[in-house]
Amino acid sequence: MDIIDALVGHHQELRQLYQESENNPDRFVEFVRHLVVHHTMEEKYFYDLLQKIADARHDSLEAVNEHHIIELIIKDAEGFPRDHGDFPIKVEGLGEYTTHHLDEEEAEIFPMARTRFSPEDLMTLGKLFLEAKRKLLEIELPEVPAHVDQRAIGSKLVQASSQGLGIGSLK
Repeated sequence: MDIIDALVGHHQELRQLYQESENNPDRFVEFVRHLVVHHTMEEKYFYDLLQKIADARHDSLEAVNEHHIIELIIKDAEGFPRDHGDFPIKVEGLGEYTTHHLDEEEAEIFPMARTRFSPEDLMTLGKLFLEAKRKLLEIELPEVPAHVDQRAIGSKLVQASSQGLGIGSLK
């Protein structure tokens, strides 16, 4: 499968996870995990290369900038209590911006990229994306023990800013 078909296929998964997250806050974590993996691998195996092509640079950088905006929305939503009545608004904001971004990629960037990369390169990049996505989504990070978390809450630590921390968090 080539990179564009792989990305579009994962876009469908992201749209589905967004819809599930709207009605089930427990699905939000999975939606964010997929977004983090998707954006990270899309930048590595697609946008980092596409931006080296002069007439594709602007669109490529704009798309990566949208990833950073999604990152900020993720950070905001991750810090919001899941049981709060307004949490669905956070999910909706993230989902709507993400959906807009995915639609734009599919309508504008991917068709242009098909004309800039060879079919062989698209296939190679697709294999790499799918392999990396599979491996990263299989990772289960251990939880911070409750006693450590409580000590951190009990201390007077300052909350870290979301700037410069990378996209979301793999939970």
